[in-house]
Amino acid sequence: MKRLWNRFGAGIIALLLLVGTIFAPVGTVTADAAQDKTKPMVILYAGETNYTNKNVNINVYATDKSGIKSILIKKGKITKGAMKYWKNASNITKAKKKKVSANATYSVRVMDKAGNVTVKRITLTNIDKTKPGIVLKQSTVSGGTQVNVKTSDLSGIKSIKYVKGYIGDASSSAFRNAANITSAKKFTVKTNGYYTVQVIDKAGNKAVAQIYVTVKTALYDMEEYYGNTPDKYTTATDSLNRNYSNALRFFINHYDGADYVYFLDGKYKYFEGDVACWSSGSCPGTMQIYADNELIYTSNKIQATNERIHFKVQVGNARFMKIKMHRDDDDYYNYIYDDYYFLLGNAYLYN
Repeated sequence: MKRLWNRFGAGIIALLLLVGTIFAPVGTVTADAAQDKTKPMVILYAGETNYTNKNVNINVYATDKSGIKSILIKKGKITKGAMKYWKNASNITKAKKKKVSANATYSVRVMDKAGNVTVKRITLTNIDKTKPGIVLKQSTVSGGTQVNVKTSDLSGIKSIKYVKGYIGDASSSAFRNAANITSAKKFTVKTNGYYTVQVIDKAGNKAVAQIYVTVKTALYDMEEYYGNTPDKYTTATDSLNRNYSNALRFFINHYDGADYVYFLDGKYKYFEGDVACWSSGSCPGTMQIYADNELIYTSNKIQATNERIHFKVQVGNARFMKIKMHRDDDDYYNYIYDDYYFLLGNAYLYN
């Protein structure tokens, strides 16, 4: 036996040492920490880089030849590694990750077993837990009433949809087949009532806003039933250079005046607009409005040097509406050979 040990003992010891090295427990440090003067290598990365409305993990990858002793993380931009700056920091040595709930700069301190320290920072900007802001405004356009949608959001807008009706739940199934207006950011309607707009941002937050729309029909879009026919202008200016949209130019070339008759079919309750002189050379006159042959409105004298006259009258769901333009009696003999031109602008029928 002694001879065998003398013959094979050295080899057995060498083999045991080799096996012990190969199968040493994970994490065993074989380097001399006193000889390690290199700071740990540290990489920080977010668990989610797309916009999200959930919490996000900050992950830490750290390696060092003497081993990692501690990993600390703290909200804020910390540039120094001294422990006095890391009070109240979270210790994530084992987890090597930290779940955070808000956008900010986060600092990580990694120290190896030799006492070398590395400080790294990462800034998150993709957490959005706020619902989009929505502002709805309506305006009258040719063909109905236009609703304009203005949005605001940190992560950006993914989709904008609308449906007719008042809906308070942003996740309602009513929006599955709703009209998508993400690109246009506006829509035109032809009937009165509530309309609901749903906005979803790129983080998945949803919001809704409602607006009650009063649909108006521009007189500009209607054909005359009988009588005279006015000239139509999408935009025009009056005698004092004020601007109008969907403007009509009424003219009178005889003393008795001129009639413009429209068939309303009982669909409207109100008629509203502005009347003024077409140009600085226009002669004065007045405008009358009839609903089913009943006089319901007579304007003050319309003059080139005066402010435009705004009117709003109830046509009472009349079937016919007549606009009658009159030359001013006092100026008849002075302007008998001239045409009278008046501008009717911003003129709409609605309920």
